[in-house]
This record gives sequence, C-alpha cells and structure tokens, in this order.
Amino acid sequence: MNLKEITKFQLKRENPFEGLVVDADTWRDAHNYHREHQRLHILTFHQTGIVGGLEVAANDPPDLSVIINPGIGIDPEGNTIIVSKSQKYKLQTRKKGTIYLVILFREIPGGPYQPAKDGQPSRIVEGYRIEERGELPNEPYLELARIEFDPAEEVIKEPKTPAKPGKNEIDFHFRQAAAAPPPVAPAPEKPKSVPEPPPQQERETITVGHAVLGGADSDLHVAGLGNLVREINTKGIVELKLVENISLSKGLGKCDILYLTGNSSFELSADERSAMGKLMEAGGIIFGEGCSEGDVKGSKEFGLAFNKLAGQLKCKLENVQRDHPLLSAAHIFSAVPEGAMAGMLLAGGRMIYSGSDYGCAWQGGHQDDPLSREIIRSSVEMGYNIAAYR
Repeated sequence: MNLKEITKFQLKRENPFEGLVVDADTWRDAHNYHREHQRLHILTFHQTGIVGGLEVAANDPPDLSVIINPGIGIDPEGNTIIVSKSQKYKLQTRKKGTIYLVILFREIPGGPYQPAKDGQPSRIVEGYRIEERGELPNEPYLELARIEFDPAEEVIKEPKTPAKPGKNEIDFHFRQAAAAPPPVAPAPEKPKSVPEPPPQQERETITVGHAVLGGADSDLHVAGLGNLVREINTKGIVELKLVENISLSKGLGKCDILYLTGNSSFELSADERSAMGKLMEAGGIIFGEGCSEGDVKGSKEFGLAFNKLAGQLKCKLENVQRDHPLLSAAHIFSAVPEGAMAGMLLAGGRMIYSGSDYGCAWQGGHQDDPLSREIIRSSVEMGYNIAAYR
C-alpha cells in the first residue's frame, strides 16, 4: 500500500461525556480506532509480507498435498495472519498450468452466542483461508508458493534445484518477506542558514509485465525475473510489481516496463503492435532479451525478430556506449556488463534489447554453467538500471 492509499485512513475515536449511550455502534467505533491505528502503524513503518514461518513442504510420502508450517504474515492492508498449527492442504486442481498457493485474511464470527441458543455470535476470530488459484487474487493476499502443475506427475515434490524448480516442484521465488525499514540516523544539527533537506519521496511502484514469444515455455526467465524483483524491492528506492504472461493486446494499460523473452523468431499481430505503441506513448519501456540456454542460435533469431519489431514501432536500436543514461540510471558502469553471455545492449526510442541474457544471470547462470558472484551482482545492478531508466 503506497502513501496515497495510506493517507486515506480517517481515524475516529469516541468523545465521552455523561449520558453517552453506549450501544453496538459506539462500542464498535471505540475498538475500531485501536485496530485502525495498528494497521496504520504496520503499513507506515513496516513492509508487508511473511514475518516468519509459513514454509511450504511436500507431503511425506509425496502425494498431491503440501504441508504449510505455522507462521505469521502481514497482508497488504495491514492485517495480521497467524497460523498456529501445521496445515495439510490437498490440491484440488487437475488442470495443467500454474497453481498459486495463497493465504488470505478472514474474519470469522464465533461464540459465545447471545442468547446461548440460536443467538448472535459475540466474537470475531481473525483467521485465514488457504487457497489455490489459477491466477493471483484481486483482493489482498500473501503468496506462499507456486507450482507449475502437470497432473500426469500425480505428486508434488521438493525442488531439486531451488533456483530453477521443475514441473510439480514447489517454487518459492515470489514469497515476499516482511521487514522493518533500515533505521535512519538522526541528522546532525545545522546552522540556521543551511536550508532543510526536501522531504523523503514516496517509493515509486513500477509494474513489469512478462511475456514469452515464440514456442518457448511460458515460465522462461520467470525465476530470474523473480529474483531481480525481490532484490530491488528489498534494497531499492523503487518497488517492482510483476505481472506474468501479460496479454500483449489488452493487458498493457497499467504496465510501465514490458519484458519480452524467447528463444526463437516470432511475429506479432497488428493489435499487439498497436498496444505496444500506446505503452511507449504513455512513457513505458519495452525490454527484449533472448534466452541462450541450450540454443544460442535461437537467441539470435529472437534478437533479429525484436529488431524487426523495433522498426515496425518506429524505434532505431543502436549500441549502448559509455555515458549512455542506461549505464548510470541507478548504478554506474563504464561499459555494458556481462550476463550469462558476453553480449551487447541496444537502445532506441523507448525500446531496449539485451544480447547478454541477464534473465539467466539473475538465476545464477545456465544449469550446467553457473556464474561467478561478480557477474550475478553486476547483472542484477544492470536490471536495476533498466527498471530506473526513463
């Protein structure tokens, strides 16, 4: 929840006086004041997400169930979710696709009842509901895990390689951890002649849409992109919001950056190209990148198709050289950093193309060719530059 939404809170407390009628509304307002104050404090001074616990594990022996451990989370509206006991959840879906395992805050009326027989519940239990979804909810939620589900497998498994979970393996990349902001040291006293610094700016939210073109799997580079989102949201002054498998003809209205990836040539429809043109007219960025893992030739074919798309959208892509704004938007580079490949970076208009395969670098490199910590770090910093570039 950003500052604009937080400032919509309107706190109201009781004004007691002799003869005040204490009815249900009075009692509710008195207690809601303290509850709203708690939510306001959490949203203002802390980051929402999973505070601790709530780990998800495959059942033992493996079947179509997972075990959710006890833990605590704070949802995007500042509600506290407490799971006090381990929960076994059996998947109901039998369709192939992404399963999002989420937990949602719920208020549950409970006893004692007044009157005792057939009466009204006199308490509200602040509980939760665990659900599997085919897409992320529109209401406040916390993501516990996601699974690329294939019903033919018939079991849910722990990931063999956590950086790159396979089919029916539990993926933890998109869990958001709650954390308090770093402490701010008190500013030293200044002479009266020195003007006060400007107030701290609100943290900007940048929506990143992800789409795979050509015949590649829809989760191509998703794991690496998820790592980048987590790194930037934890340490940066901007916050990234990821939208997977975004519709290229209808879903770009609220998108700030469109990340296109693939490992083969592609062709877009006139409607899709029109939507991208409107995205750029509104100030958005289109970032393309071919995946080189297992097929360098396919990555080059994707790059040629992206360059053709740039021409169709009236953008001329040129090599990024020293002193280009992309090399200093957030972190300073004297040259384009290496990713999973020693490639290049092209930019023109509001389009960017990377031949360095940063998407694979963000997840540690190719499966059979892990990268050094230095290359991974510089690739993440370059991703931050692309997110901050305007």
